[in-house]
Amino acid sequence: MHNELFRRHGVDAVYVALDVPPARADGVADAVRTLALAGCNLTVPFKERIVAGLDGLDPEARLAGAVNVVLRMPDGALVGHNTDGEGYVRALEQEMHVRPAGRNVAVLGAGGTGRAVAAALARHGAGSITLYNRTVPRAEAAAAALSVAFPTARFGVASLNAVCWSERASGHDLVVNCTAGDGASAVEGLDVSPLPLHTVWTDANYWMADPPRFAACARRSLRIQRGIGMLMQQGALSYQLFTGISVDADAIRGVLDIGGW
Repeated sequence: MHNELFRRHGVDAVYVALDVPPARADGVADAVRTLALAGCNLTVPFKERIVAGLDGLDPEARLAGAVNVVLRMPDGALVGHNTDGEGYVRALEQEMHVRPAGRNVAVLGAGGTGRAVAAALARHGAGSITLYNRTVPRAEAAAAALSVAFPTARFGVASLNAVCWSERASGHDLVVNCTAGDGASAVEGLDVSPLPLHTVWTDANYWMADPPRFAACARRSLRIQRGIGMLMQQGALSYQLFTGISVDADAIRGVLDIGGW
């Protein structure tokens, strides 16, 4: 994606994948400095672990407590950004023609991606946002921080289990699965039958052939969205941060040749 866009725009840069063992996560910021990288993207589990090693955070990253883009400034300082939340909202609006305003949202997972998505949804006027997480105190901390940033928004917290979900599901008309790793098994245990028929079920992941609960949603004729749109949108925003050049998701869709994903 990035290398093809560099080529198209005549940018003298190259984008490579660096496979970092999770146990070495705390050394990523120093590695970026040592290698004099102009910038990088990060994925789980590095989005949160790198924060302590950076020199600054933009407002989106500070709210999320997580970073998916790092830029090296002219003075050498490393500044973290987060394009996940805005990328999700753009994909939702442009592909599903769904606006967050007034929606009652369930965000599954209170990690970096979940917090970034929740913040973006609040900024775009979601009616209510409930953070479901297997570790409830983490969701409570996220909701408290988001409530300070968005005092007019309504945030709730619940345990990510079948019982808590069944008590609240009928009140949600937008679901965002932001869990990672073994969180999929917890999501797979959720009953989709109480959800309103106009509910849109979305997933932040783009690598799973069969995301949790997609088949169950399809049986109920609920609309579903995979994470590839979010990937493209956050990639476009990342590319703009790297280069100052604005691109749209359609340009990235052509690069990736993903057709109807």
